Amino acid sequence: MQALTILVAEDDLLARMVLERSVVQWGYRLVSAPDGESAVEMLQTRSIDVRLLDWDMPKMSGLEVCKWLRTSVLNSTAYVILITGREQPEDIQAGYEAGADDYLTKPCDMKYLRRRISTVAEKLGHQELLLEADRNESAENRGVAGLSPLDIYLSDLRLMRRKT
Repeated sequence: MQALTILVAEDDLLARMVLERSVVQWGYRLVSAPDGESAVEMLQTRSIDVRLLDWDMPKMSGLEVCKWLRTSVLNSTAYVILITGREQPEDIQAGYEAGADDYLTKPCDMKYLRRRISTVAEKLGHQELLLEADRNESAENRGVAGLSPLDIYLSDLRLMRRKT
């Protein structure tokens, strides 16, 4: 059985890189988009199991992509996780009303995100892939040079701030 395919739609390069690296380390196939419009194009041409959508993206927001998914015949059963800095109750409600299955605020806890994706994988019958990923979990948690993906993101962010 093939691994789940996960779309990461995030306009912030560093945040997208952290999510991409994590998805690959967890053993899933990755599809990536820098904006909502590109995400929709990919969703129309590829089979994607889980969609990780940033709310605030250019061209088309994650919320708009989510609404589009829910009205699209081909993608009406898509599993969508909105990942956003918006944490007000009305934003969370709007996310779920748009059709999101899950809602995470930034910076998101990567262990929690992994658990949410694992739950989807289990429901779709990908348990054997999860067992292999779990065997490698201790190495994954160390990340690059002993750092977690969040540590890498924060380190890169600090470096970028120093350069400006």
